Amino acid sequence: MAVTETIHLSSTEIEGRWGRVFESPEIRRRILALVPKYPESHSLELSFPDIDALDSSLADHLLQFPEETLQRGEITLKELPSPLPGTPLRLRLRIRDLPANLRIPIHLLREEHLNRLLTVEGIVRRMTEVRPQIQQAVFECLACKGRTSIEQDDVSQTLKEATVCSSCNKPIGKTKFTLLSDASVYINSQKLEVQENPENLRGGAHPEGLTLLLTDDLVGTVIPGNRVEVTGVLRSIPRTNAKGMASKYTVFDLVLMANEVQREDKEYREIEISDDEVREIEALRGQEGVFDRFVSSMAPSIQGMRIEKEAIALQLFGGVPKVQPDGVKIRGDIHVLIVGDPGIAKSQLLRYVAENIAPRGIYTSGKGTTAAGLTAAAVKDDFGGGRWTLEAGAMVLADQGELVIDEFDKMTDNDRSALHEGLESQTISISKAGIMAQLRARCPVLAAANPKLGRFTPDKVPAEEIDLPPTLLSRFDVIFALLDKPESEKDRRLAGAILAQHIQAEEREARGARSRGTEEIRPAATGDLFTPDFMRKYIAYAKRNVFPVIDATANQTILDFFLELRKQGEGENKPVPITFRQVEALVRLTEASARSRLSPIANQSDANRAVAVMRHFLKTVLSSGESPLDIDYISTGISSNKRLSLIELQEMLADLQKQTTQGFTLEEVVQEGEKRGMPKEKVMKLWHEMQRLNQLYEPRTGSGFWKLMV
Repeated sequence: MAVTETIHLSSTEIEGRWGRVFESPEIRRRILALVPKYPESHSLELSFPDIDALDSSLADHLLQFPEETLQRGEITLKELPSPLPGTPLRLRLRIRDLPANLRIPIHLLREEHLNRLLTVEGIVRRMTEVRPQIQQAVFECLACKGRTSIEQDDVSQTLKEATVCSSCNKPIGKTKFTLLSDASVYINSQKLEVQENPENLRGGAHPEGLTLLLTDDLVGTVIPGNRVEVTGVLRSIPRTNAKGMASKYTVFDLVLMANEVQREDKEYREIEISDDEVREIEALRGQEGVFDRFVSSMAPSIQGMRIEKEAIALQLFGGVPKVQPDGVKIRGDIHVLIVGDPGIAKSQLLRYVAENIAPRGIYTSGKGTTAAGLTAAAVKDDFGGGRWTLEAGAMVLADQGELVIDEFDKMTDNDRSALHEGLESQTISISKAGIMAQLRARCPVLAAANPKLGRFTPDKVPAEEIDLPPTLLSRFDVIFALLDKPESEKDRRLAGAILAQHIQAEEREARGARSRGTEEIRPAATGDLFTPDFMRKYIAYAKRNVFPVIDATANQTILDFFLELRKQGEGENKPVPITFRQVEALVRLTEASARSRLSPIANQSDANRAVAVMRHFLKTVLSSGESPLDIDYISTGISSNKRLSLIELQEMLADLQKQTTQGFTLEEVVQEGEKRGMPKEKVMKLWHEMQRLNQLYEPRTGSGFWKLMV
């Protein structure tokens, strides 16, 4: 409804109108439903359209004069006949579902919104602890011992003191007042800071924040990282200096006095899909080639990387999270890592996914990201009155979205280690500055990195050149190694496609079209591609409504593939090609494939697609040429052959150590190795590896004698 010019109603008329609203059968039923839970639950939630239908004048007055109208409504509730004999119901009024024109983005809040009822949306960035806030302060006059009650302002949070005694009428200059803490009335309060949802921003706009004040039973209902929809009254407060004193500047800060807080926990809830779009999506259910069209539509200007795009598409749809009977949670999100040579458009692909396709995608670069920036930080500032507060990082903000990390290898080991818990259990545990909390980070991670020396070395196992700890690598479901190998035919095709795209863009600029959307630069022959907006809504619809179950044929396909590879590792001293961790990854990939087809059943074709992705990962990352697959590169950071060689060297060093008390020298080790048929180059490599693993030490620094760590 549009807000029209409203006549200010008297207090009596407001209470009378509220009384008639509360007497309606539906509202009366809601009041009675609160009785069994009272006083633990004492908020009466009312939908604005319901109030408008019962009394449009009262609804208009609520929008124009919200604080007075709500206060009179709560007084009216208190005066109603109580269903509990001898116990008056002290209920709080909570208003939700305001008209669409009163859902104001934070960056569009202006002075005309002051003292008005409105709704904002955002992500909780930080919060203070719950603390009692005085509502009605009682002061005692030292002259006559009389008591004076002073109503406090919820917003300013500055104590208003008595200036005149209500009993003897002496002003503060002729008497003094003492605050009676026990006689004063308190209410729970908490401050939050919310930040605009990133998907609502355009261009390079910076997300703005807004301070919220929660009171009474609203406190403690949200944590950093939660997406919230808050209805309340916008107020202004003077800025304070470092000492907490109000400044003399004419610029004021904004604070929203929260009346109702609704958490948007439902996955992808913020993605609005019209009925026509639902029909368009449903029309694709069961069609052949839908997944292939989806993959072709992903960054079509980036040539190649077909299998990698398939994996990212499966990641966007995701598997089904599960909870075992014993309470163990199994994630459904798929983590993907791409390690490749420079100049193959890894960063462009990641940005395209985060900014154009992924609902609620959060993009960050490893060069400028810390552990606290990835997870959460405990900060101390004026927002919490000098106390420590929690501030959510990228992974928490991406909860139920997608986290994209570029330049993953540029992060320090300490910063990357913060991801371990988030990748596996999808929670972030904080124990800092006396704050202990567990934040949710239910998001898939798409990361990109460069090889250890900047470019992969030919004929070497790519996994050896991934400069990431195995404890982190093992948590990625699929890893891809992209090598930039010169091939004349492929190079001609890719270079020709890139040049054609530039020529088409130049022609459009010359015609004055100046289009910037990726779908605009596609040639007409590829009109069957999906637009990024449609892809985003298709993903959101699938994740909301489709929860596939793996059938017997798909189950057998996964089992056969797993046993086939495991069989290759049978026998003495053979490397293990695959572990049971990859079985869970195959299940997630299979479920994601079925979800991409909007199918409630994951069949053999879905399992075949998952197996193809997994086989490509294992073949390209864990082997070179005809060498056998060795999952130990990912699981432990050391190949099976190297581990056996290290054991052989360790046994040789143990024999040398038994022959002397002062230790052994490197020259003695090389000589002993040659006696046992171990070349000098191999001994030197293994020696340095044992030093890196801290398995050797010098009893006396610089002596040249070494011993094994016991």
